Amino acid sequence: MKKELGVVMLLSVVLLSGCGSDKSETNTQGSGDSSIIQVTTQLEQGSDLNEKLIQSSDDDKVKLFAINEKDNEFQGTTLELNGKTKDFDWTFPAVEGYKPQVYFADVTDDGTEEAVITVFKNRSPGVYLEEIHVVKSDDLSEINIEDPLEIIAEAVETIVQNNKGALTVTVKIGDKQHELVHEGDPDFEYKNELNFGGVVDYNVVSNKIVAKVDGSVGIGEYVCSLTVYYKYDSTTKIFTAGKIEFSLINEKKDN
Repeated sequence: MKKELGVVMLLSVVLLSGCGSDKSETNTQGSGDSSIIQVTTQLEQGSDLNEKLIQSSDDDKVKLFAINEKDNEFQGTTLELNGKTKDFDWTFPAVEGYKPQVYFADVTDDGTEEAVITVFKNRSPGVYLEEIHVVKSDDLSEINIEDPLEIIAEAVETIVQNNKGALTVTVKIGDKQHELVHEGDPDFEYKNELNFGGVVDYNVVSNKIVAKVDGSVGIGEYVCSLTVYYKYDSTTKIFTAGKIEFSLINEKKDN
């Protein structure tokens, strides 16, 4: 009898041990399943007929819908173009006045229009940042576009000379040179070159993508703009810089 009882107890221990092992594996699989469910839910929300329209192009051929909205931010969007839809993980403020700009234009110059969407990323005193997305009409895939800040870093040279707060700024773009003067703070220690990155503003003008990037001598102290005009390279399938133009911001050009 004792021997049989011992066998029963041993069998119970084995069964309990096996249950513990199964529970551990279930937790691991549960994490994986949760991830799958989350993705599936997001896709279902993206295809929901009750999506919220955020913005559309002037001809209504391109529409942008919200997938999720939380903490005054759109988290994920559904793009509708020519009757096709696709979800993107774009995020931007869900606040009036911060709506994306949506264009439908042939920016690749191939005879077919693309969807162009510019969205706000940061807007505060002295800062205005946008990002841009270009989507093909046939398969709704994105076309890469070179960062205007990287373009400027490679193609533009700037020099800031400080004479007791009287600043002389030189901007060299290729074989062209521009100069301006700016009355700064005589007690402030300025850098010897312009700062870029506080203002990046995208637009579509005459079927061309342009990015306006402002240059500053100090925080919020902008003195000039560099406008990058993009062209589409059909070989590399990327938007690259076609030309860069210089303009002043509330300054008089040095004679």
